[in-house]
Amino acid sequence: MKMYDRAAQERFKEKISYELWLLDFLSETQETFEGGSNISKITLMNRQPGAHVAFTVTEVIGSGAAMRVMDAMMPLTFTASYKIIDMIFEWVLEENKKVGKIQRVPWKFKEKIKIISSSQLNYPSLFQSNPYIKDYLFALYSNLLKFRNEIVHKNNFSASDTKLKIKTIENSQLYSIELDRGELGAFVRTVIAVAKMLTGVLPFGEQEDCLLKYHLDRIMKLHGLSEFKQAKPILVDVILKVSEEEGLFPADLKFVREQINRIHPNVTVLYNLKIIGLVNDKPSVCWFFSS
Repeated sequence: MKMYDRAAQERFKEKISYELWLLDFLSETQETFEGGSNISKITLMNRQPGAHVAFTVTEVIGSGAAMRVMDAMMPLTFTASYKIIDMIFEWVLEENKKVGKIQRVPWKFKEKIKIISSSQLNYPSLFQSNPYIKDYLFALYSNLLKFRNEIVHKNNFSASDTKLKIKTIENSQLYSIELDRGELGAFVRTVIAVAKMLTGVLPFGEQEDCLLKYHLDRIMKLHGLSEFKQAKPILVDVILKVSEEEGLFPADLKFVREQINRIHPNVTVLYNLKIIGLVNDKPSVCWFFSS
């Protein structure tokens, strides 16, 4: 019996559909309230020195009432994110039970964590080819359970002034975490990305790898593992204008990479490329390549 096939992915997608929709909504709402900068645009002429670089900035200022709403949403955002992590590992256990690797899938969080810690399980290809994703996600699953329980069962938390603070006592020891919106956003984006990759909605590539490591670095206090030292990647739109030569448009992609490295040295740059074919200096055809 095949594990993690398309049917299993569809079952998993359906299982997490509500929580994933909720997190997508909350993260988009936060960005709408807080505003931000658009990506830069670089315009190049094929094989010609010089480039036009444009930066456009849009800011959306949230009202005081809107900010209070965002504060109130922070506990829900935290628990919804944790729930998706739980469903990811529950799905792993279900797939291993299907092939007889384990006998049962418990419903208690601690029992699931214990089985995952002590069993030789088969994992989806994303985790097999990128073990750090499974390791960091499982660290979040293990470390944050007590804080999730505190929010859900005891309401021992506060959410104000853009910070979520949670305190809990376990085995007579006091534990506490404090997350600002940026850190909570990094947590949410990590969970959303991994869930979408596992369902086949989002491919895993250089861009996803850089962004995952960047977000994981921002939440070291949550997973407690090593830092990747991943700088925030820059996302750029590149327009390359190419004149027709004997019916062809010979786009020089090496030239594009060289110009991007010149403009943004010593930083990871992810770029979308639009190639515009010119006939008699007028646009005739266009191709678009996403990063």
